[in-house]
Amino acid sequence: MDHVKDVRVLCERGFTLIELMISLLITSVIVAAGYTILTATHKATIANEQAVGTQQNVRVAMELIARDIKLAGFRMLSSPNVPVGGVGSDCAPGSTASAISPTDADPASNNDKGADSLALVVPKSDPSWTLAGAVPLASTSFNTITLSAAAVTSMKAEGMKDGSSAYVSIGGVVTLPVTSSTGATITLGTSTNFPVTFPSGTPVHLLQCVKYFVGTTTAACGNVGPCLLRKVDSGTDPAVTTNIVDGVEDLQFAYACDGCNALINSGVPNRVIDDFNGNNTFDQADFQTDRVWAVGTFDPATIRLVQVNIVARQGKQDQGLGEGKASGTLTAAPLQVSDHLHSADAGYDPATYKAFRRRLLTRTVDTRNMDQ
Repeated sequence: MDHVKDVRVLCERGFTLIELMISLLITSVIVAAGYTILTATHKATIANEQAVGTQQNVRVAMELIARDIKLAGFRMLSSPNVPVGGVGSDCAPGSTASAISPTDADPASNNDKGADSLALVVPKSDPSWTLAGAVPLASTSFNTITLSAAAVTSMKAEGMKDGSSAYVSIGGVVTLPVTSSTGATITLGTSTNFPVTFPSGTPVHLLQCVKYFVGTTTAACGNVGPCLLRKVDSGTDPAVTTNIVDGVEDLQFAYACDGCNALINSGVPNRVIDDFNGNNTFDQADFQTDRVWAVGTFDPATIRLVQVNIVARQGKQDQGLGEGKASGTLTAAPLQVSDHLHSADAGYDPATYKAFRRRLLTRTVDTRNMDQ
């Protein structure tokens, strides 16, 4: 009996206070380590998502701009009666129509103090915008075209305003001004003569003036920082401006031309990019920045290549990878993008600038529709 009692008493003994304290200490260390790992993993995931998002943004912005540069002109009239978007549009600097209208942020300086902008005449298309019948039919010329009534209504919704700087392109071959539109019929301001003929089903495009530029205000971009804005002007008033890509901080354009310099080949285009530094080699020095592009000086119609530089930054600062808030230096030094040094901008703050991760993408685009 005594032996059984001793065993029962031994089994009923609990943990001592010291043992409990040691257990609590070990548990606390394990929980703290797990929390630190969880916090670091969570912050690293957010930082990675922001980096991927920034990379995607800069690529999307480049694809949109490059596509419109390739289409710029689209058989537009060399001297239209009214420029696309009207004489006050971004595609009519000095009231002269231009398929490409560059605007440098600071052409009087050798160093920009902000983002450039670029306006382009491009086609707006829709699968339903096609000729309902061949033109011309029984005559040698035509000044009207017939689509479906729904197609004409759709084109009006996109800005085809009668007699007000609206232009349509038939098959990308002939571009004509719109005088009026009733039902399914569009009356054109200029007649087209035989032998130019278009079969039923030929696509009809509406020319628009689009402008790409960087927005910096909350009203334009929301709370995500700077953004890429696209302004569309089809002849309606007012034009429509839309935030199309978040995080775009800088746009810089440089242009290679053929016949823009009167000192090279007497200013006569010869299908060779103007060699500005005279080394008989096409290189970076042949791309022009800080120019006022206008007829009589540097004619924008001579532009053959556009070098596009886009900088996108993440929407928010990283919170660091530990338990602290410091994110470290994500952009080591102010970027030099073409002729734009970011530290020259008004309000530049080194600490804030370095706290954001950035991506720079550069591409040279052929203006394949400009020399048609």
